[in-house]
Amino acid sequence: MRVWLYFSKEIIKKPVISDAIKKYDIDFNILHAHITSSGGKILAEILGKRKKESIEYLKNRGIIVEIAKDVVRKDKEKCIDCGACVSICPVGAISIKDDWTVEIDDEKCVGCGCCVITCPMKAVNYYHKIFGTF
Repeated sequence: MRVWLYFSKEIIKKPVISDAIKKYDIDFNILHAHITSSGGKILAEILGKRKKESIEYLKNRGIIVEIAKDVVRKDKEKCIDCGACVSICPVGAISIKDDWTVEIDDEKCVGCGCCVITCPMKAVNYYHKIFGTF
């Protein structure tokens, strides 16, 4: 399950995630993170039989948790469908459709950011429904 985790500055210094990993025996893979002294956000994949319990634990400790959808988005105005992002995607989430346009499969995307970095037109960006692209 891919999730966005939002931290306040008070939570950053606490071992909440490591406690959840130990307590619920989950795999916690950080896909993208931006953390400063004033707070932060992490895109993570949480796996394991007790992942739902671990998410509740994180919420109860003050972390805002949202299920991640549309992790990256293509700006159709900027994209020239060159395909540079297709070959760099490690999970095959980006493909070229029959009409030669680039398509991102949100179900496969793990949010690694390779496409964001590779795009020569800067047409692929991280996306969040509240914060927009970043």
